[in-house]
Amino acid sequence: MNKVLAGVDIGRKNVVFGVVLFLVLGVVVGVPLTVDLFEGSMLSESQYQTWKVLHAYAVFTAFINFFFGFLVDRMNLARRQLEIASWSFLVAGIVGGFGRPLLFVFSVSGPIGSYAISLIETVGFVIGTFLFVRSLMRETALRGGSIA
Repeated sequence: MNKVLAGVDIGRKNVVFGVVLFLVLGVVVGVPLTVDLFEGSMLSESQYQTWKVLHAYAVFTAFINFFFGFLVDRMNLARRQLEIASWSFLVAGIVGGFGRPLLFVFSVSGPIGSYAISLIETVGFVIGTFLFVRSLMRETALRGGSIA
Protein backbone atom coordinates (compact mmCIF):
# COMPACT_ATOMS: atom_id res chain seq x y z
CA MET A 1 0.00 0.00 0.00
CA ASN A 2 2.90 2.36 0.70
CA LYS A 3 4.08 1.99 -2.90
CA VAL A 4 0.63 3.00 -4.14
CA LEU A 5 0.62 6.05 -1.88
CA ALA A 6 4.25 7.04 -2.56
CA GLY A 7 4.46 10.81 -2.87
CA VAL A 8 0.96 11.26 -1.45
CA ASP A 9 0.91 13.13 1.84
CA ILE A 10 -2.05 15.48 2.07
CA GLY A 11 -4.24 13.42 -0.27
CA ARG A 12 -3.70 10.12 1.54
CA LYS A 13 -6.98 10.50 3.45
CA ASN A 14 -8.87 11.15 0.20
CA VAL A 15 -7.38 8.09 -1.50
CA VAL A 16 -8.16 5.80 1.45
CA PHE A 17 -11.65 7.27 1.84
CA GLY A 18 -12.32 6.84 -1.89
CA VAL A 19 -11.37 3.16 -1.74
CA VAL A 20 -13.43 2.55 1.43
CA LEU A 21 -16.47 4.39 0.05
CA PHE A 22 -16.24 2.43 -3.20
CA LEU A 23 -15.99 -0.90 -1.38
CA VAL A 24 -18.68 -0.16 1.18
CA LEU A 25 -21.27 1.61 -0.93
CA GLY A 26 -20.17 0.89 -4.47
CA VAL A 27 -20.03 -2.86 -3.98
CA VAL A 28 -22.50 -3.41 -1.13
CA VAL A 29 -25.18 -1.15 -2.58
CA GLY A 30 -24.49 -2.69 -5.98
CA VAL A 31 -25.41 -6.21 -4.79
CA PRO A 32 -29.21 -5.65 -4.79
CA LEU A 33 -28.87 -4.11 -8.25
CA THR A 34 -27.03 -7.18 -9.51
CA VAL A 35 -29.60 -9.52 -7.96
CA ASP A 36 -32.30 -7.56 -9.78
CA LEU A 37 -30.38 -8.01 -13.01
CA PHE A 38 -30.84 -11.79 -12.69
CA GLU A 39 -34.59 -11.48 -12.06
CA GLY A 40 -34.45 -12.07 -8.30
CA SER A 41 -35.35 -8.58 -7.21
CA MET A 42 -35.32 -7.77 -3.53
CA LEU A 43 -36.53 -4.24 -4.22
CA SER A 44 -39.69 -2.64 -5.53
CA GLU A 45 -39.37 -0.60 -8.75
CA SER A 46 -39.26 2.67 -6.81
CA GLN A 47 -36.66 1.34 -4.37
CA TYR A 48 -34.62 -0.04 -7.27
CA GLN A 49 -34.49 3.35 -9.00
CA THR A 50 -33.51 5.14 -5.79
CA TRP A 51 -30.94 2.45 -4.97
CA LYS A 52 -29.43 2.88 -8.46
CA VAL A 53 -29.01 6.61 -7.94
CA LEU A 54 -27.46 6.10 -4.48
CA HIS A 55 -25.07 3.53 -5.92
CA ALA A 56 -24.01 5.81 -8.77
CA TYR A 57 -23.60 8.77 -6.45
CA ALA A 58 -21.45 6.78 -4.01
CA VAL A 59 -19.19 5.59 -6.82
CA PHE A 60 -18.99 9.15 -8.18
CA THR A 61 -17.92 10.66 -4.85
CA ALA A 62 -15.52 7.76 -4.26
CA PHE A 63 -13.77 8.34 -7.58
CA ILE A 64 -13.62 12.10 -7.05
CA ASN A 65 -11.89 11.63 -3.69
CA PHE A 66 -9.63 8.85 -4.95
CA PHE A 67 -8.26 10.77 -7.92
CA PHE A 68 -8.18 14.13 -6.14
CA GLY A 69 -6.12 12.48 -3.40
CA PHE A 70 -3.37 11.69 -5.89
CA LEU A 71 -3.60 15.12 -7.47
CA VAL A 72 -3.72 17.43 -4.44
CA ASP A 73 -0.07 17.00 -3.48
CA ARG A 74 1.01 18.18 -6.93
CA MET A 75 -1.03 21.39 -6.83
CA ASN A 76 0.72 24.76 -6.68
CA LEU A 77 -0.76 26.17 -3.44
CA ALA A 78 0.30 26.69 0.15
CA ARG A 79 0.02 23.62 2.39
CA ARG A 80 -2.88 25.18 4.32
CA GLN A 81 -4.86 25.70 1.10
CA LEU A 82 -4.10 22.15 -0.01
CA GLU A 83 -5.38 20.83 3.33
CA ILE A 84 -8.55 22.92 2.99
CA ALA A 85 -9.15 21.57 -0.53
CA SER A 86 -8.50 18.00 0.61
CA TRP A 87 -10.80 18.25 3.64
CA SER A 88 -13.48 19.98 1.55
CA PHE A 89 -13.69 17.05 -0.85
CA LEU A 90 -13.49 14.57 2.02
CA VAL A 91 -16.36 16.20 3.95
CA ALA A 92 -18.46 16.43 0.78
CA GLY A 93 -17.82 12.74 0.14
CA ILE A 94 -18.63 11.69 3.69
CA VAL A 95 -21.81 13.74 3.91
CA GLY A 96 -23.00 12.90 0.40
CA GLY A 97 -21.64 9.39 0.13
CA PHE A 98 -22.84 8.15 3.50
CA GLY A 99 -25.47 10.75 4.44
CA ARG A 100 -27.80 10.23 1.49
CA PRO A 101 -27.95 6.43 1.81
CA LEU A 102 -28.52 6.72 5.56
CA LEU A 103 -31.46 9.07 4.98
CA PHE A 104 -32.90 6.53 2.55
CA VAL A 105 -32.25 3.42 4.64
CA PHE A 106 -33.69 4.94 7.80
CA SER A 107 -36.58 6.50 5.86
CA VAL A 108 -35.92 9.97 7.17
CA SER A 109 -38.57 12.09 5.57
CA GLY A 110 -38.72 15.80 5.17
CA PRO A 111 -36.63 18.17 3.15
CA ILE A 112 -34.44 19.52 5.97
CA GLY A 113 -32.06 16.53 6.07
CA SER A 114 -31.79 16.37 2.30
CA TYR A 115 -31.25 20.12 1.98
CA ALA A 116 -28.61 20.12 4.73
CA ILE A 117 -26.73 17.28 3.04
CA SER A 118 -26.97 18.99 -0.34
CA LEU A 119 -25.75 22.29 1.10
CA ILE A 120 -22.78 20.77 2.95
CA GLU A 121 -21.61 18.68 0.03
CA THR A 122 -22.10 21.50 -2.47
CA VAL A 123 -20.06 23.89 -0.33
CA GLY A 124 -17.36 21.22 0.03
CA PHE A 125 -17.17 20.56 -3.70
CA VAL A 126 -17.23 24.30 -4.53
CA ILE A 127 -14.40 25.14 -2.12
CA GLY A 128 -12.29 22.20 -3.27
CA THR A 129 -12.92 22.93 -6.95
CA PHE A 130 -12.22 26.64 -6.49
CA LEU A 131 -8.84 25.88 -4.92
CA PHE A 132 -8.07 23.32 -7.62
CA VAL A 133 -8.83 25.79 -10.43
CA ARG A 134 -6.90 28.50 -8.61
CA SER A 135 -3.90 26.19 -8.49
CA LEU A 136 -4.14 25.53 -12.23
CA MET A 137 -4.38 29.25 -12.95
CA ARG A 138 -1.33 29.97 -10.78
CA GLU A 139 0.67 27.26 -12.46
CA THR A 140 -0.24 28.56 -15.90
CA ALA A 141 0.64 32.12 -14.90
CA LEU A 142 4.01 30.99 -13.50
CA ARG A 143 4.82 29.28 -16.79
CA GLY A 144 3.90 32.46 -18.65
CA GLY A 145 1.14 30.82 -20.67
CA SER A 146 -2.42 31.81 -21.21
CA ILE A 147 -5.33 30.05 -19.54
CA ALA A 148 -7.44 29.75 -22.68
